Amino acid sequence: MIVEQGIKGREIECAVLGNNNPQASTCGEIVLTSDFYAYDTKYIDEDGAKVVVPAAIAPEINDKIRAIAVQAYQTLGCAGMARVDVFLTPENEVVINEINTLPGFTNISMYPKLWQASGLGYTDLITRLIELALERHAADNALKTTMQRLSDLVRQLLQNIQFEQNIQTPGNILIGRFQFLHRDDE
Repeated sequence: MIVEQGIKGREIECAVLGNNNPQASTCGEIVLTSDFYAYDTKYIDEDGAKVVVPAAIAPEINDKIRAIAVQAYQTLGCAGMARVDVFLTPENEVVINEINTLPGFTNISMYPKLWQASGLGYTDLITRLIELALERHAADNALKTTMQRLSDLVRQLLQNIQFEQNIQTPGNILIGRFQFLHRDDE
């Protein structure tokens, strides 16, 4: 069981897209007609909640949430896409609620609506996600290739080095020009 502080505030969502240089969409808001955003409210009761894109918030608050969303995305090492959901308190404090790394793409989903409102249509969004996946795949392959080359180079170097077999005591081993000392005080 998890017990958390209740936060009174508006539910604001921001879409983030990118790998190394992520971008944030404009913000959207979930406006509830009930006290709690439950499964029924979201998926069954058509009048349970309303999605407002863009959110009716001041431009500086929108920019603040966008910056926080990108910072959270980068801090967690996200890539591709995510949606950052926050609460906006009456004092304009931004509290991160969750980071959804697999946001929905249905006809009621906030993620594509946020990008649409930011000038990136559905087809272009899908195209960009494919480009980001290919970019990440290429980077992963390049890293694997680099690591394999480094491993091969180290293996070659080790094969060409002649080691002295001068073991004085179990704790004092001389290998080539490097001496590793075992110290009892560490």
